Amino acid sequence: MIEVLRKEVLALKGLPRNAAYDKAMNDPKMLDECLRLFRTRPELFANVVTDAAKQPITADHDVLACGRTLAEAVALVVRASARRYFRAKLDFRSKFQAPPPKLSLMKRMGLALGLAHPTPVHKHAAKPHARSEALYQVIRDYLRFDWQVMLIPHYTPMSPSLVSDLGSRLLDIREAAELQALSAPGNVPRDGRVPLLLDDAKRLMVPGKEVIESEILWRVVQQMDLARLFPSSETSLIRRAVSQVSNTHVDVIRSLLPVLGGDIRRFTAFLMIAFTTLGEQRFKQDFCQTGQVHAARKLADRLTNAETPPPCLDDMKRVYSALLSTAYVGGVEAGPSRLESQPRLKKALEALGPTSKPVSISG
Repeated sequence: MIEVLRKEVLALKGLPRNAAYDKAMNDPKMLDECLRLFRTRPELFANVVTDAAKQPITADHDVLACGRTLAEAVALVVRASARRYFRAKLDFRSKFQAPPPKLSLMKRMGLALGLAHPTPVHKHAAKPHARSEALYQVIRDYLRFDWQVMLIPHYTPMSPSLVSDLGSRLLDIREAAELQALSAPGNVPRDGRVPLLLDDAKRLMVPGKEVIESEILWRVVQQMDLARLFPSSETSLIRRAVSQVSNTHVDVIRSLLPVLGGDIRRFTAFLMIAFTTLGEQRFKQDFCQTGQVHAARKLADRLTNAETPPPCLDDMKRVYSALLSTAYVGGVEAGPSRLESQPRLKKALEALGPTSKPVSISG
């Protein structure tokens, strides 16, 4: 593959083969660019990524000529890159270890004449790659996918014990901000409780009630870095949004919990995306007022039937914003495409005026 990449990737052009390989494997950003090229333009690799019959393959379950599946080959590449990165970042001190002290002239003469014995080497000296290997060995089995390449720098500060505690749940985390939050001191409970970001949505609720506790919601929003949803990352603006979202009506919460409640991040992301998609006034009327039971249930039905995006903010925003973008009035779809095709309906809605009760999201 490296020969194709040397031709197609600008940063690798002109480099000798080995140098190009090292550059791609040592830099997660570069490796991510290479893997994206392979996924988006597989025809470039049709002659090198083949099965035993020399036929090009692109599906992860297909078996390569070497006997491994494509998915296994990708995992090997991700692991090799991670190992290199861990060594470069975690073991850099070994490159600058103090040289052994110089022997005095008398000591050297004694050694030469056999009258002195060399200083014994400390048997417990640290191995050159002790720190990186400790992390690599516990995380190795969870390094499997293309999307993890960009997370390699954010895996590096994690302790082996944290990775061991997370286990396969590490694969549920696709956001750098969430990995940073989990790695921060004090964010992983020592009482056996599940870390906040890996708990279910009931963790957001006031004990014994179906009411969102604003301070817990604020912590989740911070740890997920949901400020990215807002055009301005002013703390006061995001605090205001969190305050409003925490006022979500109990009927809406009861409708959404069965669909989204298994993942606190998905539940929180949906509500915050709803706030930024609909705007504050619309969110208040559709999510915070009484009398929205039917609308909330229809919304939950639509969530159930919609695709389940991976726990990545960009993907969740794409899916949830599309779902929220279609409004209904009395069961009649009033999304942009329907409005444009029915000018009478559009005119009638405009005639209602800005002070009229907005349409509800009911699906």
